[in-house]
Amino acid sequence: MNTPQPSARIDRQDGSISVEFALMLVLFFMPLLIGIVDFGQILHAQSVVTRAAREGVVAAARNQDIPTAVDAYIQNAGYDTSLAHIATAGSRVAGEPVMVTVRYDTSAMVIIPWQGISPNMTQVVATATAQQF
Repeated sequence: MNTPQPSARIDRQDGSISVEFALMLVLFFMPLLIGIVDFGQILHAQSVVTRAAREGVVAAARNQDIPTAVDAYIQNAGYDTSLAHIATAGSRVAGEPVMVTVRYDTSAMVIIPWQGISPNMTQVVATATAQQF
């Protein structure tokens, strides 16, 4: 009795399923990985900006220069100080509150251009308040 031999054509297709799966895996998980990296960078920038705002109000409470303190902290964290915008409000009179707001543009540090997807992700903002001594 003659049994049919497996053709070479069937044998050549065995590895193609693995290759297709690997390609689809990359196409699905690469954007997810890039999004996680971007979110981590934005979260770190938010942490740095929050701490810089706190350093600014501590400098204000000690009657020191606010932009110098904020820029020093941002620079020590490894960020570009030209992308930071510092605003102050309140009085620098003893017993009065002073508020420092720091905005940092994160559009240059992310991989995915989030401006079209979520405009709130293009900058991080932090505000801190302290009382003048």
